[in-house]
Amino acid sequence: MKKRNEKQVDWNKQIIDTIDALTLIADEHNIPRDTAVEALKDAIIKAYTKEYPETVLEVIIDIDNKKLAINKLFNVVENKEEINDYAEITEDDAKKHDPNLKVGDVYKEMVHLSELSKLSLGIHLSQMLKHNVTNQSNKQVYSLWKPRIHEVVYAEIEKVDSKSGIATVNLENTFGFVGRQETIPGEVLIPGQKYNFFIKDVKEQTKGWPIILSRADAGLVKYLLTINIPEIQEKIIEIKDIARVAGFKTKLSVVSHQVSVEPVGTVIGPRGSRVKIIQEQIHGEHIEVIEYVDDFKRYIVNVCSPAEIVGFAIKEPAAPEERREITLVARSDKLALLIGKRGSNVRLISEMLKANIEINTIEEAHEANLQYNRVEAQSLRQQTFNRAYKRYHAGSNVLDQYNRSAPNRNRPGGVSNNPSNAQQQTNNAKKQKASILQEFKDLNKDDLLKELIDVEAPKNTSDNIDGDNGDDYQE
Repeated sequence: MKKRNEKQVDWNKQIIDTIDALTLIADEHNIPRDTAVEALKDAIIKAYTKEYPETVLEVIIDIDNKKLAINKLFNVVENKEEINDYAEITEDDAKKHDPNLKVGDVYKEMVHLSELSKLSLGIHLSQMLKHNVTNQSNKQVYSLWKPRIHEVVYAEIEKVDSKSGIATVNLENTFGFVGRQETIPGEVLIPGQKYNFFIKDVKEQTKGWPIILSRADAGLVKYLLTINIPEIQEKIIEIKDIARVAGFKTKLSVVSHQVSVEPVGTVIGPRGSRVKIIQEQIHGEHIEVIEYVDDFKRYIVNVCSPAEIVGFAIKEPAAPEERREITLVARSDKLALLIGKRGSNVRLISEMLKANIEINTIEEAHEANLQYNRVEAQSLRQQTFNRAYKRYHAGSNVLDQYNRSAPNRNRPGGVSNNPSNAQQQTNNAKKQKASILQEFKDLNKDDLLKELIDVEAPKNTSDNIDGDNGDDYQE
């Protein structure tokens, strides 16, 4: 009898130890104790029913008084020969335990912890409890961090796994991780040091840390630009598009909402001082800033800069969810800069334009019979001639002055008061006009286009592109 009481005391102590451990786990994981209690109940039920699947259990845990009770539940049924011994009890058998029980009531039979021990369910119980507590903890972390996706946190590196390259980041109430693909190539993350991390995603899962952080996402550079450049923070300058190949280059387009503020120069800063501040925080990565324009055709030229293109063709998508297809035409000796190292520059262009990009040489475009928009590549003489042609075509005074019936004699270069000089100036003006008009008439467009391809072109600008005036042509 004494031995039996000592054994009973041991089981009571185990119950107390179990509840104490449960309380500690709840506090360490910053989860409500009620949640931990439910996790323990669920673990006990699952562990027991794994051996007896048809059994219905009731688990009562009083965490304050440190009491634990487990009952098997049986439905009281009419007296009959065949019943489910795991879930049913006849009315006569039930009345032997409690005379007040009747058909339809529930009879409870206590399960002693020693029964769990005999069934070797301790391991299953421990595993399930750990699983449930971790699951509840992750759910709480998920609800707390999910709204913070695409924010940036400044946090300390806890450790870096030498084999997988995964860095664990201490986020105070939980941990995040940075996979190898989310780090900047060449950058070494040092445990104990703090870095800025972009919150890329929050996973609701039971294995691994649920918060995915990144040092390679373009969102990190956008954040650094915003907090370091007042004009962006005050929304005077807006970042329209941004694309990044971590470790190589970040490319962004900006537009100013104030006429007096030049966007590109303001972002770059004197001698690149503003951009250098950002580069120091992303392992010296190159940052390229271009101007955004609403005209998509001109924007294509800006995005490709400083690489030079001869022209481009745009194929609009058949469905709204599909992307545009853009074919860039470039000279053979300019392909390397346009494509970039391992195709990195093409990736940036594709992300900036939100389009699928294909690159053709002039020869390939000719063989494919590609009709494309021409980007002019003109010599200084051709640019001067083109400006004069446009002014004439637009009715500018460059040639209109020769058609005046009553020239302004008071303006410099006008007709003199001297009749002979006036006549001579009029004759000279007519000759000059005739010479210019004749030069226009003698102009052969095909010869000019051929010359445009042969000249060494300056860098492309968005002001140097054909409009939709019927000048598209086949190279």
